[in-house]
Amino acid sequence: MADRSVVGAGTGWSRLFSPIAVFLGLFGVLNFVELPLGWKDRQQQVGRYLDATLDLGPDWVLPVIWVVKVVELGLGVLALAALLRRRTRWLAAAVVGWLAWFTAFSAMDVWAADRAELQEHTVYFVMFAVLLGMIHLVTAVEGYLGSRR
Repeated sequence: MADRSVVGAGTGWSRLFSPIAVFLGLFGVLNFVELPLGWKDRQQQVGRYLDATLDLGPDWVLPVIWVVKVVELGLGVLALAALLRRRTRWLAAAVVGWLAWFTAFSAMDVWAADRAELQEHTVYFVMFAVLLGMIHLVTAVEGYLGSRR
C-alpha cells in the first residue's frame, strides 16, 4: 500500500525527500556519535542548564546527556527508516520531532539566559521549519499535478 502524503493526497514519497531523509539521518546519528568528542563541554553546558533552570545538581548531568543523545539518535533512525520505507509521514514526524527538540532547547536557553545557544538553536529551528514546509509544499504540488493526469 502506498504511503499517503502529509496533506492528504495520495502522492506518497517524492524523490526530493531522499536528500532530506539522508541529511536528517546523518544529523541524528552524528549528533550521537560526536558525544565523546565534546564530552567535557556537554557536561559543563548541561550542568549550567540544570543549575539555572531546574536547580538540579551534578548527579543529573549524565542521565540528561544520555537522554538527549538517545532522542537525537532516535530521530535520525526515524528519518533513515522513512528513507528506506519511503514513508512521507515518518519523514515529517522526524522533522516535527527536531522542531520540538529545538523548541525545548530554545526554551532552556531563554530560561538559562544563554543568548549564544539561543541564537544557534533558533537557527536550527528555522531550518527545520523550512524543511517541514518543503515536505508539505512538494507533497501538495505533486498531489495536485498527479490529480490532473
